[in-house]
Amino acid sequence: MEQKPTGRTPSANANFVIAALLAVPGLINLVQGLSGNGSGRLICGIAALAYGLLLARDGIHIKKTGRPAMPQSRMLVLGFVFLSIYMVGLYLKHAG
Repeated sequence: MEQKPTGRTPSANANFVIAALLAVPGLINLVQGLSGNGSGRLICGIAALAYGLLLARDGIHIKKTGRPAMPQSRMLVLGFVFLSIYMVGLYLKHAG
């Protein structure tokens, strides 16, 4: 008899909620950055929107297939990459 894995499965709805929460400040920062309020805001906006889009894409894939589009380890690494880019943007936003 084969047992089902007991690990956590990713939630499409959680991905959509987090993506929406990232989209609002991401759009605000992006618009402010494009209007000349500094490159830090632009970088923060791009990083937040890019990660939000990645989460939304993964959520859509989970809804369609029941499985994530990429392994959890790769998603975690990409999350840290976008967080690092966002932190660089925060530094530029508040340093000058």
